Amino acid sequence: MNIDFDVVCDNQGHYSNGPHAHSYDMLFVPLDGIFSVSSPRQARGDVLASGSLWFVPERHIHHVSATPGQRHLCYYLNIDNLMPQVNADLRSPIRQSEKWGTSLLLSDLLRVRAHLARKSGPLLGPYELDLLILQEAGRIMTAVLPSRSREPADIVREVRIHIGEHLDGDLSCATLARQFGTSERTLSRWFHAEQGQSIGQYVLDTRLAEAKRLLFSTTLPVVEIQNTVGFASAPHFAYAMRKAFGLSPRHLRRRGAAERQEIDSPDLPST
Repeated sequence: MNIDFDVVCDNQGHYSNGPHAHSYDMLFVPLDGIFSVSSPRQARGDVLASGSLWFVPERHIHHVSATPGQRHLCYYLNIDNLMPQVNADLRSPIRQSEKWGTSLLLSDLLRVRAHLARKSGPLLGPYELDLLILQEAGRIMTAVLPSRSREPADIVREVRIHIGEHLDGDLSCATLARQFGTSERTLSRWFHAEQGQSIGQYVLDTRLAEAKRLLFSTTLPVVEIQNTVGFASAPHFAYAMRKAFGLSPRHLRRRGAAERQEIDSPDLPST
């Protein structure tokens, strides 16, 4: 697929701009942070986070603001070159800003793109990765209807992605509700209906599972793992791990090392 595009990777600490438009179609891809987006043609604004795409047609006025620490990609291109030609007769032109969720493949590509330095190795550079991202985005935009309303399931999905990517941050229900533009009570109800548990329990379970994974698979110091997954004190971290897994962090690390050694040195069959 031949796609002519320009890309801007923005990591300004505080990002906000007034109403403006571009002379090309724009595909807005969040990498980190939470974004409030709006357009005069839309009855209400929307919220973007990792796991979503936002398309804005050329010369379409829009406004974007973000939480501190944001990062995002903006691709400027002709959308007709992105959408697979085979489906050209099956879709209507996109005449307003629209939002889509990402696929697992696109999420993986964006995760790599977020950490890819401009001076990369010869196997896969930024341009080649951007092409893969755009091709997968085009497939999604062709095959899937855009999300034109803030369905509870979509918001909960974005909240879950945000939690998984910010385990060391403030993940209280009140903070998440404010960031995602809803009330604490509403978000709590939606989350429990979709996940079968409270946000607080989901956050704790996710932090503990990631801590166990890091203890088993890395050599990071225990205190660094504790901080990475959002525990402020060592006693609280040790207590939570023992309660969840029956072992302290250090004993879990030893078990992980023993299991890796068994895998690396399997017993040879006797002859």
